[in-house]
Amino acid sequence: MRLHATNSPDAVCRLLALSMIVDGHLAPSEIRALEHSAILERLGVDADAFDDAVMALCEDLLETARRHDRADVEIDNATLDHLLDEVADPLLRMHVLKAMLDIVHADSRIDSREHLLLRRAQRKWSVPADNEAVTEG
Repeated sequence: MRLHATNSPDAVCRLLALSMIVDGHLAPSEIRALEHSAILERLGVDADAFDDAVMALCEDLLETARRHDRADVEIDNATLDHLLDEVADPLLRMHVLKAMLDIVHADSRIDSREHLLLRRAQRKWSVPADNEAVTEG
């Protein structure tokens, strides 16, 4: 996986992109949820830069992730923790997690892979699990 500076727009974009594709497909409702969150605008990231982040993530996943017999890829916990560690600022983490939640809830269904991603972020970032952020929909 490529390295990004801590708290950089690239690091945030990669986590948002992962939230969109972790379930194996990119839904138009997820793109709308990202736009509605306005997080990219706050970071000064335009649509082209975000598209570049999605492509880079996909390339990295294809190169580094474990493959299953199907077309799915799996990200190991150490790699996922590394991606999450690239966002260290508590306020930025809160904004990123909210945007990730908005993205995965956008299609009115939380896939098991989305659920695992959100739970890992909550644990890694010490977000209390008693909130109803990650619930099956």
